[in-house]
Amino acid sequence: MQHPISKALRDEAEECVLALGFFDGVHMGHKQLIRAAKEIARQKNITFAVMTFYPHPRDIIDSSQGPMKYLTPLQVKEERFKNMGVEKLIVVKFDPTFARLSHEEFVETYIVGFRCQHVVAGFDYHYGYKGQGNMLLLKEQGQKRFDVTTIPKIEHSHNKISSTAIRQLLAMGSAHDIPAYLGDYYEIRGRVKKSASFYQIYRFAEILVDKDYMLPVHGVYHVEVEIDNRVYKGVCQQISQHNDVQSLLLQLSNCSVDLSQKHVKVKWIQYIFGKQHAYDMNRYFLSGDLAM
Repeated sequence: MQHPISKALRDEAEECVLALGFFDGVHMGHKQLIRAAKEIARQKNITFAVMTFYPHPRDIIDSSQGPMKYLTPLQVKEERFKNMGVEKLIVVKFDPTFARLSHEEFVETYIVGFRCQHVVAGFDYHYGYKGQGNMLLLKEQGQKRFDVTTIPKIEHSHNKISSTAIRQLLAMGSAHDIPAYLGDYYEIRGRVKKSASFYQIYRFAEILVDKDYMLPVHGVYHVEVEIDNRVYKGVCQQISQHNDVQSLLLQLSNCSVDLSQKHVKVKWIQYIFGKQHAYDMNRYFLSGDLAM
């Protein structure tokens, strides 16, 4: 959905409880927020909606750091929302025009304009030009028009649970610590490339992953891989990155099926050691240390 919103889209709007946020990773804090919004919608007997934004604001406001890498690309995020019972998903295109909206314009267009009766967002949620709107201001702006619920900070071991914290763990190779933040191990999705002869001999598979995914720091990891609803254990490492695709080298235990062109889900369980040549990775795998 782009800005400005068409009159037809506004006319289709129905009373709703609206959960606001970017929700990258859909982590434990996000899940608490979404559960709270869902319960309020149930009590009010109105639609449970989520409003999120794409692309990430950093890509528009400060592109000097390069394209944003996502914990959950938009399609995966949409699937997770659906599984959590979200009845209506509103994806707002974050572009320069949207970035220049004042906080008043945001409220009038995207909250009041969508007939929102109750807004639920995190304690540190900001909106409008340069993030000038915050949750205290939102409560003031909502007086006699919509209610506001603020979800407090959620912590693990005195650390705020956030998408930023999860990115930092991935950058350090601390895959084993991520379930406390996400509720599960970090997962990426990809497709197996047709194997070259070397890979076939040594039971390797090359997985092509969308360029938008954030991958853990280089190294060899214990992983769990779901293929055709079956889960296999193995080892994996990142081997290359190009403009449109990233590649992983995967080796599985107890898997005899032809993996070519299969769609896979990879969960990163634990960092083992630094990046290795495929021959060395195979040698460690066969030693039994990596077969788990």
